[in-house]
Amino acid sequence: MKAPTFSPTQRLQRLYESGMRAITGRVLLKKQPEQSFQEWLAALQRRSQEPDIQAASQLLAERMVSQVSAKNMRTWRAAAAKSQRSAMLYRLLQQEMQGPTGVRVQQIVRENAKLISSLSIEAATTFTEEIEKAQQAGARASTIDKMARSRFPELLRSRVHLISRTETSKASSALTQARAEHLNLPCYIWRTSKDARVRDSHRLMDGVVCFWADPVSPEALAGEKAYGPYNCGDTFNDRCYPEVILTLDDIAFPARVATKGRIITMTKQQFIQQFNMQEAA
Repeated sequence: MKAPTFSPTQRLQRLYESGMRAITGRVLLKKQPEQSFQEWLAALQRRSQEPDIQAASQLLAERMVSQVSAKNMRTWRAAAAKSQRSAMLYRLLQQEMQGPTGVRVQQIVRENAKLISSLSIEAATTFTEEIEKAQQAGARASTIDKMARSRFPELLRSRVHLISRTETSKASSALTQARAEHLNLPCYIWRTSKDARVRDSHRLMDGVVCFWADPVSPEALAGEKAYGPYNCGDTFNDRCYPEVILTLDDIAFPARVATKGRIITMTKQQFIQQFNMQEAA
């Protein structure tokens, strides 16, 4: 049976992006001729903190997390159905929101609500810095005006798109991890989207058995600029997803295993002995 896919759908990403664009449009205030860019930024900051924007950001974050969580739960149920431990997994999943998973859900909501309300400010800050550098370099007023009409919308669109993709993926992976840890399932298989856009460091990780408690740095393993260790789906613009290991039968041995910052190939017996996984998930 094909393994269930623990990844958010593109539809959820598009819905989240659309919602963020709507809120961002409400935050943006037109820069007045008499305003400096710093005064404009201060006005955006004040607008972003007004009750209607905070409430809309909270509601959108809750909706996104709820939708991602529902899809994630359907995947868990499908995964549990193919496991010999299905009855126990179902029982534990019914209890999960009362524990660490519920706490993680609320944390994701808070983080995303803050991101949503501050999107315009982040793009405006970057834009203002670029304007200041251009002015210091002697740019003409016509050049500055052109930047205002084209560069700022480009920065904002790019930021909203990145956040929508990154945060839905991170939310899905965080919920998968929280549920796996609640069910005492310590490891997963790193899966990529298997297309031309997969970064080289993540292509190296495809099919590797990883442990939630021992994340690796794919970039360091690939000899690239490293961003530190992280779990699958938990970095910027990441379309990878963790495929939870329910039993040892989910692993095709010999398997590549990430442990202590390295990837090594192990037989089933070596894996069992090193990680004490005889009774794994």
